Amino acid sequence: MCIEQRPYVLAIDGGTEALKAGIFDLEGNVLGYGTAAYPTAFPQPGWAEQSPDDWWQALGAACHQSLASAGVSAGQVAAICADATTCTLLPLDERGRPLSRALLWMDVRAADQARRISATGHPALRYSLAGTSAEWMPPKALWLKEQRPEVFRQARWLVEYTDWLAFRLTGRLALNVCTATQRWYYGADGAGWPADFYAAIGLADLQEKVPADVLPLGAPVGVLTSEAAEHTGLRAGTLVVAGGGDAPVGVLGVNVVRPGALALITGSSNVLLGFAERELHVPGVMGSFPDAVIPGLHLVEAGQVSTGSVLAWFRRQFAGDLERESADGAAGVYRRLDEAAARLPPGAEGLVALDCFQGNRTPYADSLARGAIWGLSLHSTRAHVYRALLEGIAYGTRHILDTLARHGYRPTEVVAAGGATRSRLFMQIYADVCGLPLRTTDVPEASLLGAAIVAALGAGAYGSLEAAAARMVRQRVSFEPDEERHRRYAFWVQKYVQTYHRLKDLMHEAAAASVAAAHAEGAAEHVRQPAAR
Repeated sequence: MCIEQRPYVLAIDGGTEALKAGIFDLEGNVLGYGTAAYPTAFPQPGWAEQSPDDWWQALGAACHQSLASAGVSAGQVAAICADATTCTLLPLDERGRPLSRALLWMDVRAADQARRISATGHPALRYSLAGTSAEWMPPKALWLKEQRPEVFRQARWLVEYTDWLAFRLTGRLALNVCTATQRWYYGADGAGWPADFYAAIGLADLQEKVPADVLPLGAPVGVLTSEAAEHTGLRAGTLVVAGGGDAPVGVLGVNVVRPGALALITGSSNVLLGFAERELHVPGVMGSFPDAVIPGLHLVEAGQVSTGSVLAWFRRQFAGDLERESADGAAGVYRRLDEAAARLPPGAEGLVALDCFQGNRTPYADSLARGAIWGLSLHSTRAHVYRALLEGIAYGTRHILDTLARHGYRPTEVVAAGGATRSRLFMQIYADVCGLPLRTTDVPEASLLGAAIVAALGAGAYGSLEAAAARMVRQRVSFEPDEERHRRYAFWVQKYVQTYHRLKDLMHEAAAASVAAAHAEGAAEHVRQPAAR
């Protein structure tokens, strides 16, 4: 069936807290939308796990919702593309069945493995000169090998969430070039797998556990199986194309496809992404990754581990009264919090918040960093703390921009997407703190729209990702920085940066003590358990 008869695509976005699905036309308009949440388990400090069974149930529910709300038939869907969180490691047996819960991207239990990998000084580490993050796949795979050797031994495959989605839809196991390049040190420019690097870090056997095929964005993975069609409500035989990581795919969804602009993909974490024409390997930045999204360009990446997740934590822990009063759920709570915070001046009357609740991704790659709030007085209110958290997240973004600027990478504007763009206060704080124009787009779910763009390319509707993005993305609102507020914020950004450096040793000592206590409690609990009869 030609594209005129199948004028829609289905986009899937496997996020941290929920899976979303959307039906889009080839002009980038969302016609139908569905979402289904799933839980995250935090069995120990710094650990985060999710169940693939929960992903699968969410996938079915979200796809059914999107089809129903769009009012289109499954036969009109030309192609399907899925993106998902990166660095979410899942071991599978030889039949593709999960051997354990997945280690979520924010899981930083592999901090020791990351430290030892960094200490090798291997040339492959030019992609992470600030230090190897415990979020990345090699440290997690090494932790699995060392701490769960039976699972590692039984694992026939080690895959990412994105690739698992494509596998469940088609029955074919393959890697996508986006996450393989960004998170596995794969050389998409022809270098391939760095076998000597994996041998040096104790994972010489890893390559035999990853699928051989590495597919570019939009390449066919296969067609929808009968089982997957029944589960999702879609049509068996529908084309499924390779996606990528949620944030890199989201870059397409804000039409940042050339050097100059920087994409700010907000969510549970923040990812900052842009493109460079030449290699850029500098401390405090991840990348640059050749051909990871746009062929011929290098993807430059930085990010903050905990941003939206910090605000969600605050809402759950300290805004229960607003939750009970809100008629429209979390959105109403955030609106009320924004209204109160907007009445306060820049700097939250002396409060400074450090956003490293789950570690620092860039510029320090410090998995043992933790959050802090200081400057509290008896005058401080909930609104003060909430504004300090908003500003602290923006300070972290500014710190990254300053790091990029010191190495000659100076974007002229920021294009933002994700849940944070629903807050005009937050967007204006970002613009004022960073001193750059900030734009938003019609579709705030940039990763979902980005997946639709990739699906449209795979369906043959466009000849390139750039052409598809240019047609399917539209700008919505602009926020211009206020020069006076930008000047005032410079002082607080400095205090934010100093806070990390002055607390770093204390945070590391506390993290080590908490891990030791957890291990001791685990050993004691094992002793208390009655012996098996």
